[in-house]
Amino acid sequence: MDRAPHNLGNAARRDDKPWYKQFWPWFIIALPLSSVIASLALLWIAITHPDATVPNEHENRFLESRAKVQPVAGVTVNKKTGKSGAPTTP
Repeated sequence: MDRAPHNLGNAARRDDKPWYKQFWPWFIIALPLSSVIASLALLWIAITHPDATVPNEHENRFLESRAKVQPVAGVTVNKKTGKSGAPTTP
């Protein structure tokens, strides 16, 4: 005995199409696919445009001015790097 209704109307006609000819599967596939495409585009931008390095002049000026204003007995300051060395013992 067949239990399926014989009068399906428009519902049977819509299901006659294969899945790849319907709208909703492609809409559902397009959402994550658009995220993948956007992330690959951002990855390409990040690789091809590296970050610019910030010059370290501000830190060097700060260390030089600090060494001039507050000299500590026995501490030497390297003129090239602006960094102080260990205190020397007499």
